[in-house]
Amino acid sequence: MTRSKKVCDRTTLFWLLFALFLGLLYPILALTKISGELHWIQDDARQHIFWMARFLDPELFSDDLIADYYNSISPAGVSFFYYCLAKLGVDPDFLSKIVPLLLSPLTVFLSFILCLEILPIPFAAFLSSTVLIQNLWLQDGLTSGTAKAFLIPIFLLFLWAVIRKSFFWTIGSIVFLGLFYGSFVLVAAGVLVCQYFTLNQGKLQLNYNRHDKNLAISGLLVAFVVLLPHILSNSDFEPVISLTQAKQLPEFEPGGRASFFQTNWWDYLFNGGRTGIRLTAALRPDLVYISLLLPIIFLYKKHFPLTQDIRRLFVLNQLLISGFVLYTLAHLFLFKLYLPSRYSLHSLRFSLTILCGLTLVILLDKLVRLCRERSLRTVRLVFLVFALFSIAFSLLVDPLTDKDFPSTGYITGKYHNLYQFLQQTPKDTLVASFADEASNIPSFSQRSVFVAAEYGIPYHVGYYDQFRQRTQDLITAHYNIDPTVLQRFIYDSKIDLWLVNSDVFSVKFLEANRWFNHFQPQASNAIHQVKLNKEAIALWQVQKQCTIFTDQDINVVSSDCILDWISKELN
Repeated sequence: MTRSKKVCDRTTLFWLLFALFLGLLYPILALTKISGELHWIQDDARQHIFWMARFLDPELFSDDLIADYYNSISPAGVSFFYYCLAKLGVDPDFLSKIVPLLLSPLTVFLSFILCLEILPIPFAAFLSSTVLIQNLWLQDGLTSGTAKAFLIPIFLLFLWAVIRKSFFWTIGSIVFLGLFYGSFVLVAAGVLVCQYFTLNQGKLQLNYNRHDKNLAISGLLVAFVVLLPHILSNSDFEPVISLTQAKQLPEFEPGGRASFFQTNWWDYLFNGGRTGIRLTAALRPDLVYISLLLPIIFLYKKHFPLTQDIRRLFVLNQLLISGFVLYTLAHLFLFKLYLPSRYSLHSLRFSLTILCGLTLVILLDKLVRLCRERSLRTVRLVFLVFALFSIAFSLLVDPLTDKDFPSTGYITGKYHNLYQFLQQTPKDTLVASFADEASNIPSFSQRSVFVAAEYGIPYHVGYYDQFRQRTQDLITAHYNIDPTVLQRFIYDSKIDLWLVNSDVFSVKFLEANRWFNHFQPQASNAIHQVKLNKEAIALWQVQKQCTIFTDQDINVVSSDCILDWISKELN
């Protein structure tokens, strides 16, 4: 097979351009899924981007607990990126939708040149980069435009820099990791620590190469400096929740808003979305499973000549070691390092997809060599053609015939008139509701919500204690038969508008709403009251006469009108 590490080489350029084409095609296919929709946003962006509307208009989301919290946890690099472009007139919401068009081809390019450093065969680099980008688009790795989307190309740059022993790019990529995805600086540091060791004839020895040691020392020093602000941060929303506190919250139970603890240890360690190794997520598409054959191939490498051309595979081994050490530490010091699965998933994803391309090329090379032999040449040739056809179908055709590919996580809004109405209200308008649509209001109307399920993330006590208390108070007022309780709540919370539909007074909806039922005993009391006599509830009584706008099944109820009604009732 053709060998080349030069990107300007004709063969290399062909496979690189082919890979870049696919890297650009997938985000375009993603955008076609919401063609014609007026209001849409990616699920993670709905949570992490809405507050950036402040960059265009500082009066938006003023004195907003939820916006302030998500502002505080946004990585500096992500915030600065959106801020700079907002100052040029680019709406952060719009920008989050087109960022994948930039990051996807960039990811392909960086994975391509990384693979060339390990095995200088352009076709192998094409296979690896294509499999990686498909893995990312089978999940929501790039589509959100949030911090985790930026992590992918930045860490690929780091791995390439370590292989190339580039001082500038190693240091630069660590700085970018710190700015965009701080926790993965620890994984990078682990890779650099591994530089102090080397394998010599199967024996682990110290690495006495001065350049390697200097690079590792410099990188570790920069990593420490980059992490220092995270270590010394003193946010109003600290501290991070402890294991003891988490065990007391229903939010962390199976099916909870931040489902973490599982009913059995196998799911907890292997399948849990936040706790598990998530090997199956890394082994996507199915073609990646072939990478598991590589250790066997190396056991019999005399029979696979192309294995002799593989160099610098050490960086993937170091990545796996670092990732799994951090995964273990994250379990030992739960929530201090955030979620364990992020360390194992990304480490496995990078390693296995790259190894997939290498494994395929090694096996194909062996088949080509066998076809050159006289015995059974026809049979082997047929098998080679079949193998090539299968790979081509798996890489090029299968994804395009899968209706779920690419996976986007796009959320669409259906209440267009409601969004327009709310946009015409004062910029400091505060909306209260238990309707599902409340989670969309900040993104689609740029107005604050008192609470909403989308923003109920319980990892920081300083934030979630306030959020939880707010939700309990809202439930008490929303479903109370005493008008004075509703009146006092409106005065204390400064709620301007209420979104009310039939669901919020439906026993079936409330009982099935897992998030609503996190807040006990208020939720049970509310459901009991709705069952007993919902017409006695103060908000139910006043909603019709105080509705100032209606869109489909949602009524917008004015707090001023409610207060006037209560005053008349009391008098």
